[in-house]
Amino acid sequence: MKRQRAADHGSASVEMVILAPVLVVLMLFVVFVGRAGGAVEQVRHAADAGARAASLVARPFMDSAARQAVVEDLGANGSNCASTSVSVGLFDSVNVDSVTVTVTCTSNTDGLRLLAASGRNLTASSTEVIDRYRAG
Repeated sequence: MKRQRAADHGSASVEMVILAPVLVVLMLFVVFVGRAGGAVEQVRHAADAGARAASLVARPFMDSAARQAVVEDLGANGSNCASTSVSVGLFDSVNVDSVTVTVTCTSNTDGLRLLAASGRNLTASSTEVIDRYRAG
């Protein structure tokens, strides 16, 4: 006694044709989420490095020291940023002076055109107390 399986021929091929694009889009989504999460950490770390560098130099050099530290940190960590901006703010108080560095980054979406993903703006700030003995 033989069973007839004529209706099952080619069903695996049809399933693969339907599921392959879904799996590719799912993999691209995982890459997008991973890049976004990595970029958030990179921007936070760069803001910390910029604030630390600015707190160690004299006031006229704080802006350039912070920008240089941010660019070097993002470059050393394999930045996922398409564009980056850095702003430096000073807070003067009677007892404590501090510097705040804010880094804004647009996340990189290269290779993710199939998802039609746009770059997200990521922002991180870090504040450091100005070292009076080193900064002058």
